[in-house]
Formats: sequence, structure tokens, C-alpha cells
Amino acid sequence: MNDEIIYGINPVLEALKSERRALNKIILAEGKERGVIHMLRQLAREKGIPVQLSPRDALDRLAGSGHHQGVVAFTAASSYSTWEDLMERARAASGKAIVLILDSIEDPQNLGSLIRTAEACGVQGVILPKDRAAGITPTVVKASAGAAVHLPIVRVTNLANTLEELKKEGFWIVGADSKAEKSLYEMKFDMNVGLVIGSEGKGIRPLLIKKCDYTVSIPMRGKVSSLNAAMAGAVVLFEILRQHLNLE
Repeated sequence: MNDEIIYGINPVLEALKSERRALNKIILAEGKERGVIHMLRQLAREKGIPVQLSPRDALDRLAGSGHHQGVVAFTAASSYSTWEDLMERARAASGKAIVLILDSIEDPQNLGSLIRTAEACGVQGVILPKDRAAGITPTVVKASAGAAVHLPIVRVTNLANTLEELKKEGFWIVGADSKAEKSLYEMKFDMNVGLVIGSEGKGIRPLLIKKCDYTVSIPMRGKVSSLNAAMAGAVVLFEILRQHLNLE
């Protein structure tokens, strides 16, 4: 696989710490030698990863953005894990497991935010569709604050079949749906949960709704009828986490 690029201080630091992602080379903007950049360089030296200094405009071209904070890294490791890796991690969970399934999330910032929240909640992995959805790009890694390098992220061709496979592995599938009659806070999450979050505009596709064992809505009192995908995912994930912690 060709080298992939990640950029930004936190994403590169997290990649340095991660066992899932190996860096081939780090490029720093000339003049960036103090504070956290010095720590980053020390960590790279300890791991034997070469560090190169280049003019800032060279980093702009590599990252395709000026928001790299003077740090660009090359990695040959794939952004995606295998189904087997994800299931191994789920089976090894100390308590109830959570897998996040994202249906047609197209906005890279929303995807990065969802991955960041998932990692914070101890989710065992994330599943994405290959078509009509954002993938793991440098923008997504940066938006996730580096969380994308710590979580198994699996890309599949058929989400409906994947939900059936999760059920065979002992997961109950829960969809976040603004039209659901059951409130999130009426739901008992005393089980392994496969949480489905739908796209920003249309929500979960009807075929996948039919595959859900339960659907839940987030109660709201304001005039806005729904939250964006990243916020809705965060609300539901933290409620699942709260209940799982109470089970331990």
C-alpha cells in the first residue's frame, strides 16, 4: 500500500503511541522545535522513526491544507482493520461490548467527531460502508484528535449483512431514529450493543431500520427536531456507557 499522510500535532502523537499504526517518516516545519514538538521529536527518535525539517509551504502542499500545525507524517499502515480484528477485540471486552455502525456519514468532521467520541466511550470498533460515505482521510484523523489510530475501523460492502453477522456474535442492534417511539432513557442497555447512527440528512436507511432490534429517539423540548449525527451519536453512546458502567 502506498504511504498515507496524517497531519497535526495530536494525530501524529497518537499515531506514535499507537500499536496499530506504524509511521515511516515525520516532517516538521523549520523553526518548530519547542514544547510539544520537542517531545514529539524525542518520541520519534526513541522509536527509530526518521524526522526531517522542511519549509512550511512544503508541508502545506503535502497536507493539502495549512492546518497541519507544522507536523506531517507518513504511514504505510492501512487505515482499516479486518472484521476478525474487530470481533477479537469485542470478544475480549471486559464487560458488555459496543460497536458503532455509521450509515452513510458523508461529512468528514462528523465522522471524526463520532470516532473521537467512540474511543472516549470505550467502543470496541467502528463499522463504515464502502459506498456513499466518508472514509478515513487525514481530515478525519485530525477531526478525531488522533482517536482514529486507536480504534479498529472496518469498511464493509453491505451493512445489512453486517448487522446480521453482529447478531450472530451476540449483539443487539439499536438504531438512533428521531421518529422512534421509545426514548433513549427508557432503553435498558444490559447487552452487547451494535449502535447504528444514520446520515446527516436522511437518518438510517429503511432497510437497516428493519434490521434493528430496537430504535430509540433522543427526547428534546426545543423547536429543532433533530441533532446532527455527531451530537446524536455522542448522546446515545454516553448513555450506553453510563449503563454499562453501572453493570460492572
